[in-house]
Amino acid sequence: MLVIPATAPLHRLCRITLTCGDRDDIPARVTATCARRRGVVVALSFSRGAPDGTAELDLSVEVDERHRDLLVRKLEGLVDVHEVRCRDL
Repeated sequence: MLVIPATAPLHRLCRITLTCGDRDDIPARVTATCARRRGVVVALSFSRGAPDGTAELDLSVEVDERHRDLLVRKLEGLVDVHEVRCRDL
């Protein structure tokens, strides 16, 4: 379950869900990509062990609207990321 801090500015938050390979380094690579694209990860949940060898990574990211689309495109381009879904909170 993804828990968002009460102090997070809701007008700048989006929830990003990634379907990705089940690898240990995925959360670190995703959070580093968010930081490089001016996004601050305020919540993260990593569910591993799906039968098809995938995992789900749920993020709440504080990011300006101007940088959101670029962040999503960069996440889609990461190795082992199969699908990216983004929605405002």
